[in-house]
Amino acid sequence: MTGRMRTVNRKGFTLLEIIAVLIILGVLLAVAVPRYFSIPQDAAETALKTAVSELNARENLAWAKWKADKIDYTAGNIKSDLKGFAVDDDNKLLSSGSFNRQAVVSRTPPTDDKPGKWEIIEFIN
Repeated sequence: MTGRMRTVNRKGFTLLEIIAVLIILGVLLAVAVPRYFSIPQDAAETALKTAVSELNARENLAWAKWKADKIDYTAGNIKSDLKGFAVDDDNKLLSSGSFNRQAVVSRTPPTDDKPGKWEIIEFIN
């Protein structure tokens, strides 16, 4: 038996293998869990950014009508019937009906050269 290797019938995992798997799982959880909990907040911010894009598109269209046909418009015309979102009377706060997140917004008034522009200043809540 000097030239032969003995085969050992192993069943299960060694302690070292189990610890290595637990460390890998711990690292994956440390990375994945914070991302999972920030998903609703990211979705709300993206929805508010989309609403501001909609406001800017409406502003551009109304400005073009004003330039072409001299049809006057106000911020109230722009923000009316914005489905799922609301802008307060002072044009300072954008809220969503689906999310608890809100955004402070600003609007630069239109000029003869360019339409007004809506921007998000900060997210709140």
